[in-house]
Amino acid sequence: MTPDVNLLVAASRRDHVHHAPALAWLEGALANSAGGQMLAILPMVASGFLRLTTHPKVFVEPTPLKAAQAFLRAVLDTPNVTMPMLGEEWPLFEKLCTQYKLSGNAIPDAWIAAAALSNHLHLVTFDKDFRRLMKPSMVTVLPTK
Repeated sequence: MTPDVNLLVAASRRDHVHHAPALAWLEGALANSAGGQMLAILPMVASGFLRLTTHPKVFVEPTPLKAAQAFLRAVLDTPNVTMPMLGEEWPLFEKLCTQYKLSGNAIPDAWIAAAALSNHLHLVTFDKDFRRLMKPSMVTVLPTK
């Protein structure tokens, strides 16, 4: 299991419209992780989380870097939470980009999808666009209401 950037951002920000379902999912995933089920945080998701939460053009009051890092560190310090090494997903990433003629903001999504697929991880997100990049059995799109 692995969360998308949007899920971590929403879970960390009380002012986010999807805070409640994101936090509920993350707390459940962390409890399951502490109980032995692996949870993976992809490096590009961690970086994207830090980029978005601290960005003054995304949030009127961005999260201070130290607070964003502390949130991420608390997640990563939970037993059975890992950050996989990447690189082997690159051919699949290129294939997804070519196959779906991706550009712009769809490119990072393709990289996340490729990394999740290459590491046999189930992706959890609010972003319905992942449904075209991944088999339905490999992605869960959380309801926004």
